[in-house]
Amino acid sequence: MQGNVQVLECVDPGGVPGLLHHAIDKPGAGWRGDDWTLDVRGSAVGEGSPVERVEFHLNGHVIHVAACDVPRPALANERPDLPGAGASGFYATLGALDLPREFELQLRAVRGDGVRLGFGTLRGRRAALETSFEPTLQPLIVSGPGRSGSTIFMQMLAGHPGIVAWPPFDEEPRVLTYWVEVLRTLARPDSFMRQVAPAGDLNGDWWLGRREPRPRALSDAAVQEWLGGAAVAEIAAFAQARVEALYRRVRPDDRGDARYFAEKLRNDPVSDIAWELYPRAREVVLVRDPRDVLVSVLAANRKRGERPPPADPAAWIAEEFRPRIAAVVESWKRRRDCALLVRYEDLMREPQATLTAVLEYLGLDAGAGAVEAMLAGAGRPLPGMEQHRTTASPQASIGRWRQDLEPALAEQCERVLGDAIAALGYAPAVARA
Repeated sequence: MQGNVQVLECVDPGGVPGLLHHAIDKPGAGWRGDDWTLDVRGSAVGEGSPVERVEFHLNGHVIHVAACDVPRPALANERPDLPGAGASGFYATLGALDLPREFELQLRAVRGDGVRLGFGTLRGRRAALETSFEPTLQPLIVSGPGRSGSTIFMQMLAGHPGIVAWPPFDEEPRVLTYWVEVLRTLARPDSFMRQVAPAGDLNGDWWLGRREPRPRALSDAAVQEWLGGAAVAEIAAFAQARVEALYRRVRPDDRGDARYFAEKLRNDPVSDIAWELYPRAREVVLVRDPRDVLVSVLAANRKRGERPPPADPAAWIAEEFRPRIAAVVESWKRRRDCALLVRYEDLMREPQATLTAVLEYLGLDAGAGAVEAMLAGAGRPLPGMEQHRTTASPQASIGRWRQDLEPALAEQCERVLGDAIAALGYAPAVARA
């Protein structure tokens, strides 16, 4: 594609009950930008109550909020019948790394009485972020819903000389996640513009750009384009260098020829950007029957005493647990051509065959000796494992939902998780014995 960000469509719904006026002045359909920002400007006037702010929604989440109080003298002159039109403008310069490769942004006006009214949609796409950094260690991303055997799987991975993995329970590193989040933060105009337009005092975390007023574009267009373009790629390369530097210091004596560093990542934008920065990365999506995951989560919370049981378990499954599983399924669908799906049940019941398939996917030594070393590593006791485990053995955790999950909750899982259960290759519920 030409440019780093492109707007394909700007949808105006026409008249919006509750708004006397709304407009997205820029960008329009066909707009292209060469940096990693998306500048959105417009105006909105409420009916009965003024519009205080505009929310930018992406996949059901608010990713940015802009005050709706920018002077619009031309609109006031053109439409003297609109109360408050003279200060009805909004502007927002979004960081493109907060957007997926294919995005749909929904704009909602929020009136003073709290009413939210959608008044436009921007559909577009952005390029993959590329840098000049040439890694010698590629990420081995381990993703999944949690409580799916990732701890023992990481222990297995740590037993292979081609993989650098922090010993489980020693620490729980999030090195790649940390630096990708640093990158995303510094790539936001609200942050990087503060170095030339601080817009306030310099105490605390002013450089993150959370404070009002938000900086406006610079008069020097060339510097503005560099800040949002080449400078972002340079920050990304620096972040990659920091990741590699740290993992090269994890057991450096016997892992000098390692090809991967293994790290758990959530199914969120971090893993998507990781794939952009590392096109030769590999990802193992480690899954488990969602009903067993549910039972394990509830049991772990009870054992640790960290969280009280949900007051309404059925509602919790629909509102809190389902999105967690759905994120894994959607992420897997997006990357199924380059990622490997591994089921916890196969890893426990047929570990040799499953690990051999993993190593072949990674292009590493998959001989019997390498697999046995990985299994031997997984057999070593780990401090903290007893507190982590909620069954007597991994094998006992397979299919435990049939005994441990109340029938009503099993039926709720079938209602709200049926598609996800099937997509991950698990059978629907059957009658209990």
